[in-house]
Amino acid sequence: MATILNQEQQDRRAALEELRAQEAKRREKPAPIAKESELCELFIHEFNQIEGWVCHPESAGFDVLVVHEDGRQIGVEAKLSLNAKVADQILPNCGDDFYGAPGPDHRLVIVSKITDASAGIAKMLERLGVKVLCVEDRWGRDGYEHTFWLRERLLTHEEGKIYFGHLRMFDWSPAERCHVPAVVSDLPAGVPAPVRITRWKEAAVKLVALMRNQGFVTVKQIAALGMGATSWTQPGSKPAWLAKGPGRGQWVETEHMPAFDKQHPDLYALAVASIDAEANKPFTLEASN
Repeated sequence: MATILNQEQQDRRAALEELRAQEAKRREKPAPIAKESELCELFIHEFNQIEGWVCHPESAGFDVLVVHEDGRQIGVEAKLSLNAKVADQILPNCGDDFYGAPGPDHRLVIVSKITDASAGIAKMLERLGVKVLCVEDRWGRDGYEHTFWLRERLLTHEEGKIYFGHLRMFDWSPAERCHVPAVVSDLPAGVPAPVRITRWKEAAVKLVALMRNQGFVTVKQIAALGMGATSWTQPGSKPAWLAKGPGRGQWVETEHMPAFDKQHPDLYALAVASIDAEANKPFTLEASN
């Protein structure tokens, strides 16, 4: 004889089945990371939760440049699996020490997995002063999630704790630290042919803001920002970015100029604000001695 459930009993059964389905889903492990960009996104999200540190994607030639408020830096390269290429990317060039090239205090490689074939590369990098972190799964509030265990495996000295087998980061003691971008970009890291913020790109954005503010720019102003005027004013394989303006020595924007302002809108807004602030400064005369 079939049992007929009333509406309340049916609702309770449906709710119970839903809870069981949610619990089963929570216990499912997340899919393996399939892209370097996903690896960087996870790393940046986790690191930005740690007070005092800021991640700059695609900066100073690294996939991620992590900067502490006291100035310390970590240069990070990401690879799905360890290989000789990432070792070449993370280690400084032979002449960098001799010429005092800028570099970070610490160097780090993040990977999605370490296999038997790549374990030797990880050991080699560790011996050479480069930390290697691999993604692991942990049980969190909402179930399993990917993590690098940054506090335990990387920042042991930050909280005065030492965990067995987790050494402190080697200090490369660079003669000069890497240039830190003026703004924290939201550009994706770990992607092919990335758009990067460099010293030259910052100067280019400043020049565009200056040119649009005053209606033109001069070669002297280009040089004052540390750039050569050739790529701006002279055609090569492609048309020149600027054209001669109405006044002597003036150069104006053309349709051939790269969209630096759209590539880095936050940086462009900062440059515009800086020019406006300089223009609004009150004029004063300094007293002579």
